[in-house]
Amino acid sequence: MISMDRNTSPKSPLSKAQITDAVNQTNIELYPEEELDRFKSLYAKRNGFKPENIEVANGSDEWLQKIVMTLGKNGVMSLSPDFVMYQVYANQAGFRYYSVPSREDYSFDYDLVINEIKSKKPSLFLISNPHNPTGVLLPSHFINDLSDAMKSVGGTLVIDEAYGEFALGHPLPQGEHIVIVRTMSKVYGLAGLRIGIAIAQGETYQSITRINHPYPLNSLSLNLGSELLKDNEQLDDWFSYQKQLQKSLVEAFETVRRHVKIKPTHTNFIFIYGSKARDLYEYLYKNGYRGRAYDEVNLKNAARFSIVHEDEYPKLKELIKKWGESHD
Repeated sequence: MISMDRNTSPKSPLSKAQITDAVNQTNIELYPEEELDRFKSLYAKRNGFKPENIEVANGSDEWLQKIVMTLGKNGVMSLSPDFVMYQVYANQAGFRYYSVPSREDYSFDYDLVINEIKSKKPSLFLISNPHNPTGVLLPSHFINDLSDAMKSVGGTLVIDEAYGEFALGHPLPQGEHIVIVRTMSKVYGLAGLRIGIAIAQGETYQSITRINHPYPLNSLSLNLGSELLKDNEQLDDWFSYQKQLQKSLVEAFETVRRHVKIKPTHTNFIFIYGSKARDLYEYLYKNGYRGRAYDEVNLKNAARFSIVHEDEYPKLKELIKKWGESHD
């Protein structure tokens, strides 16, 4: 069974030799002080941040949980649908959770979202951008309006950019009321290392890092992450490879646009919906390609499929084409 439900890379960005080198350079008898500083410096340089505004944790999921725990006491709000763990973490902490529903086509009424913030006055608003599960890049004017609205109610806006590298060039709002959350699990292809990154400033940075561990990641994970980050040319080639896989995925599903609706994607997955979307999901599953279907009522006619190894696309395209012809 080929996995198309985890939104991870189909192969490693590091060679066996690079992995061996990183292992050999890891001093497992020491705490990872130098390793942490090196990783944050490399990540900051690559992404245009200041190292002192960056901290790491065991995956972006841990950051989201910590942020909810420290900043969500007066209510947590997000879109519906959005990343399911936002509500899970709010429930774990016992905080009130609000969501703003999408339209039937999974777009959002931006004015409604802003009005809900002003009405409910949550202390935390979490949003994935590019959006999960639809893959759409939400417009900068909306993100800026969210920023202004949360600042006006004394709250914090968390922009979850798990897939941000697939949509480079979009501006980010600034200020102490903003937290950016990123990961090395998606475009970087290092899901197994569990490297989550938070970028914040001032008191917000102090609040979310106050409950972080003294050494939040182990030396080996940090050294492997740094091994990838230290060579910009290799990383540029790797990003290009990931985006080519994304392009091939889009091309495969474009052949059945007459039967299913497809959202424009800025991620490593594609989101389809409509009365025949679940049928396509089940057909591909029976033929060895496991996508992601949903139990939620508002997603019952939707499915999501992530990138696969380049060798899989000829077969995948043929299967999708065959399904489409059978429904003509």
